[in-house]
Amino acid sequence: MSFEEEAIAAVSPFVEGLDGRFSVAFCLPGSGVVAGIGQDEEHHAASMIKLPILSCLFKEALAGSLSLSDRVSMSRGDVVEGGVLCELHEGVELTLLDLARLMIVVSDNTASNMLIDVLGFDAVNRHISEIGMSGTALVKKLMIPAADPSAFNRTTAADVCLFLRRLAEGRLVSPESDEAMIDIMSRQMFVEKIPRYLPEGVFVANKTGEVSGVRHDGAIVRAFGSQFCMAALTSESGDVNASDDAISHAAAALFGVFERRCKRIG
Repeated sequence: MSFEEEAIAAVSPFVEGLDGRFSVAFCLPGSGVVAGIGQDEEHHAASMIKLPILSCLFKEALAGSLSLSDRVSMSRGDVVEGGVLCELHEGVELTLLDLARLMIVVSDNTASNMLIDVLGFDAVNRHISEIGMSGTALVKKLMIPAADPSAFNRTTAADVCLFLRRLAEGRLVSPESDEAMIDIMSRQMFVEKIPRYLPEGVFVANKTGEVSGVRHDGAIVRAFGSQFCMAALTSESGDVNASDDAISHAAAALFGVFERRCKRIG
């Protein structure tokens, strides 16, 4: 049985047992295969959209269009809920790298929107297309109502897993930039989903996403001299704590498959 077949069998009970929609995708970097259950279903992206914003920033920095040390000032009009910048004073100056770290580590929405202003919607969506994330789009800023109430940022588990795979392989922006982004993700403050039931000491670089009825997580997990990627997106659940728990148990089951594979090979 292949890794993908064994992994699907291991996570299926948690996917099928959740009230609502649960899409999961996983892969072994270097294999070129992204598999899962419902991995192409579209979900509200929530804060998962911050991943391609992050890599677009690093791409533009590598191209010389901007510098990560460039400074921007926060205006009162920039401030939205979620994170820490909403607690700071108007006019505070931050580097673009500061904003990137806040966007990922504490999922700061003000930082995210300030980076969208710097990069532009077109550049981020063009970057998303270049990665191959065909089911993903940045439609609106975070925590700001769209003119069309039905408009929302969207993504799929397959797209998130593709992003993570290319990042883990060092083929997203550049090997150096990709490791810098992984380092930022490894300092993630929200660890109640994929990392929750993994063995102590296992390296996890993840990004979560949450809005009403939505709980997501995507991670690169490294152990036994190897690594795997996982994206878990849940929507339309009446019990978000159950969603978190289902993601955590699915991640632990997938890690078990990965561990057995590594021990067979190694």
